[in-house]
Amino acid sequence: MNLNVLLRGQSNAFLLGLFNGEAMANRVESLLGFDGVNDTVTLEFAHDSATGNTVYSGTSFLTQWVNPAPTGGWQVGELEQGLLNYVASIPAAQKAQPTAVVWLHSEYDSIQGNLTPAYWESAVRYDAALVRAALGQSAATVPYLFVSALPFNWGTGTGHQAIRTGMEELAADPAFNAGIAARIQDVNMNWDNPAILGGSHMSFEDQRVASIRIAASLAEEWAAYAKPGSPVALAGGNIDNLGPQVIAASVSAPNQLMLKVQFDAASSLAPLDPTAAQGVGWTIFGPDGKAIDGGAAALAIGVPDTMFVSFNGLIPAGGKLFYGWGNGRLEARDGTGQGHAVYDNASLPIWVDAHGLAIGATAAVAAASVTAGGSTAVGAAGGSFAATAAVENWVVQPGSGRAVIEGFDAAVDTLTFSGIDRASLITWQTSATPGLGIAWNLDGGEVILPGVTALPDSHILIA
Repeated sequence: MNLNVLLRGQSNAFLLGLFNGEAMANRVESLLGFDGVNDTVTLEFAHDSATGNTVYSGTSFLTQWVNPAPTGGWQVGELEQGLLNYVASIPAAQKAQPTAVVWLHSEYDSIQGNLTPAYWESAVRYDAALVRAALGQSAATVPYLFVSALPFNWGTGTGHQAIRTGMEELAADPAFNAGIAARIQDVNMNWDNPAILGGSHMSFEDQRVASIRIAASLAEEWAAYAKPGSPVALAGGNIDNLGPQVIAASVSAPNQLMLKVQFDAASSLAPLDPTAAQGVGWTIFGPDGKAIDGGAAALAIGVPDTMFVSFNGLIPAGGKLFYGWGNGRLEARDGTGQGHAVYDNASLPIWVDAHGLAIGATAAVAAASVTAGGSTAVGAAGGSFAATAAVENWVVQPGSGRAVIEGFDAAVDTLTFSGIDRASLITWQTSATPGLGIAWNLDGGEVILPGVTALPDSHILIA
């Protein structure tokens, strides 16, 4: 088995590929339990190559890779043709293997202050159709994994945000098959001169952190290929690669919001560093377009999924919350960016949908990943799951939070409770969501099976 990583972008993609690309591929192999000999992950990355390029420094995707056609739509530019030539040069057997496109191309395009998500998305859809055709594959086996627009010192706030929004909208389209591989606003951006922060290029440490986050997303994308006993297999195919999403923001004081997060595969927010505790990165835009920045932040005591953010002004009615809007670099007073996000206990940064979260509303949260035909772990974060048509075993860990499993088939699917006394199980018919409820402790541990009326004893297992 071989899996391909096609790395795309301009100079930051070049630096990451050159100095951290192989380490990233090796990390994916480790997470999947590949031996690097019989089962491999291959980095497809070229710059200044005679056979074409996957990255090229100082270039705009929207004007130099593809560009607007005179009659509407898009046409192939010189650099895009070079990419397609490179893909054509890959040996046929390898070209037919699963390939993930890792996209770090946002910098020069973010300069366009009038850029819209729809315009950017249309160009990426055009590109994806060409690349997938060149590989001889479909969207199902060639996902696009985006690195959310990097903080680029020449970029505009609206340009950055349009690209991030476009990325998230493509990731929300199942037919396109995409995801956010990494959010990396906690960066120094000082490759060119270590003493000058907030520049155009990620430092080596910025690149290293980005490569670790990308590797986690690649490994989860390819969970179906994970070897038994590998980190991905042991996690039931769901490792922490997304970070905590803010799903609700409610007014807790005239200038303060209480935020609720949903974890991916983590269980709590990590202690805030001094910069994060100053509210760096948080912004509210009112209906009039005026911005109010964060002034202080603190974690809720004893509630791992809750925090409070105070703002330098009153919370406006009809406002929307953002984190890292625009350029978005999480800058401390000394100019550094590394380590200054709000993190979960797996060191992944918090995020808010790029469209903004309406204050008082609850964000739509995607169902957690499920390993079809295998076992899926329900951990401390609980969460929302959607079963597949295959026979599945749901492994409930001790201390699990509230989980909802849509599509659970009581005739074939099973629940395995790990470290939980069978005698402590309590079942009932739920009313708010008609179905079967099963609880096992007084700390909120419960599983809701919508549409299920009863579960045979033989389908409740104790590990």
